[in-house]
This record gives sequence, C-alpha cells and structure tokens, in this order.
Amino acid sequence: MKAVMMLNVLGVLLGLLVIQTQAQTVQSDYDRSVNFSSMKTFGFAVQRRGATDPLAGDTLNDARIRQAMESQLTANGFRTATETPDFVIAYHVTTKNKLNVQDYSYGPPRWFGSRDIRVNQYSEGTLIVDFIDVKTNQVIWRGRASGTIELKDVEKKINKSAEKLVKQFVKDTTKKS
Repeated sequence: MKAVMMLNVLGVLLGLLVIQTQAQTVQSDYDRSVNFSSMKTFGFAVQRRGATDPLAGDTLNDARIRQAMESQLTANGFRTATETPDFVIAYHVTTKNKLNVQDYSYGPPRWFGSRDIRVNQYSEGTLIVDFIDVKTNQVIWRGRASGTIELKDVEKKINKSAEKLVKQFVKDTTKKS
C-alpha cells in the first residue's frame, strides 16, 4: 500500500514538474529575397493599440518588451536610428487560457484499479514581433515566442523571449544560400 501511495506522490510531482518546465517556443518566418546584411539600424513603429489589445492598458509590460528588444538587438550589433532606420519593430501580445489534464491511473482496469485525474488551468502568452522594411513598408521578418504566463518573474520571461527572438532573427538572416 505504501508503494502505491509513493507512486501517486511521484506521479503528481512529475506532473507538476512537466507543467513548470514548459519552455518557451519560438517560431519565425521571413522574406528570403531581402538583403538583411544592409539592415543595421532600427526603430519602433508607432502603434495604436485597441481596447482589446492586452498592452493597451499595460504600459509596464509594453515598456519591458520594448526595452528587451532594444537591448538584445544592440547586443547583436544593431543600432537604434536617430533619423530614418533601416527597419522598424512592431509587436503584439495574445493570451489564451489552457488546461493541462493528467491521468494517473494504476492497477487493473475497471473496479480493482485506481484513477486520479488532475486538471490544471494556466495562461499561455504569445509575443509576436514584426520587423518592417521602412522603404517598402512590408514585413520582412516575423517571430513568435509562446510560453506560460505568471506574474512571478514576468520581466525575466519577457527578456528571455526577446533574447530567443533576436537570436532566431540573426540565425534566419545570416544563412548562406
């Protein structure tokens, strides 16, 4: 009986670890016809945020995202433009409530076994970043970072997202054909 109880406890702990270690995922797409080697300076697009935009009333995280992107780009050799930049950055945030269902069943099926189902609700956030060519006003690169949202360490997660996005941008745009 103690072994069964220990298995239950280990199963629950493993399930919690899986939830906690869900890493941010990053995806990107870009215009392969653009000569990115000439893109050295950047700025931020003027964005009018609607009432349904999560950043409309959240100036704190809006500033964090902007600062994180600027910091990561300058760390990778790009410069903020004092006049006309080569590209501008626009970004958006979406959130979605999700469920994580864990089924911890053991023993023979039906009447003799035991079943323990755990449901955990969490929020997933996505940061979408567009790099727009100033000359053509076309999106030349788009990156998306997704991960769980928690008020704890939100600044750290924003910085990590920006780091991963800029790393992906550099990787995408320095590929040799």
